[in-house]
Amino acid sequence: MKKIIFGIAAICLLQVSCKKDETTPTKIPEPTDQSFSTSFESMGELQKQGWIFQNLSDDPGTGWSIESSTSNGETPYDGSKLLYDSYAATNDPGSATGIISDWLISPKIYFQNGDKISFYTMSHGSIGYGAGGSYGDRLQLRLNIFNTSDSIGETSSDIGNFTTPLIDINPLYKVSPPGDYPSTWTQYVATISGLNQPDSGRFALRYFVILNGGANGDEIGVDKLEFTSANH
Repeated sequence: MKKIIFGIAAICLLQVSCKKDETTPTKIPEPTDQSFSTSFESMGELQKQGWIFQNLSDDPGTGWSIESSTSNGETPYDGSKLLYDSYAATNDPGSATGIISDWLISPKIYFQNGDKISFYTMSHGSIGYGAGGSYGDRLQLRLNIFNTSDSIGETSSDIGNFTTPLIDINPLYKVSPPGDYPSTWTQYVATISGLNQPDSGRFALRYFVILNGGANGDEIGVDKLEFTSANH
């Protein structure tokens, strides 16, 4: 009888031990509404909010800056200022060579399917230089959902963890319509999709000109960028 009782007790203890070792699946937190809008009024404020500026261009030039108007007199789309990009190292678009790769990286965001990223943009180089313009500007919107790192690599050709393309404006570097960079404020919208579950990361705007950057890229403006959560 003692042996039988001992055997039952051992089984009971083993069952209790197994129950304690069971792991509870990690519950994915419900994303909160992280919607925001910026009209790029202050470089300092953008940096305080977590925006990061990184210039990997072969000839860095001026890079991202805040301007009150575009070079051709176009007023900002929204607010009193806008984010404006000029890469020519000597303010002469034909003086710089190599690849232009200048990044504007967002703060950390918890993404979910259905989130939207929108912005307005125009090119100075698309007008004012003869019919159709003379500069094939290009802008990409890219997504990093590997982590919340701002890593974009080390060279002008690198993309780091921003491996998901969302928008690519004028990838063929056209200087006349159709398909060239817009010469008036134009809105672009991307919707996040394909995520298996909500995930943290960042998005980035990348001014990217590979065909002799200084001769084929000039200046672009970006204004009224909005991130709209799916549960907004």
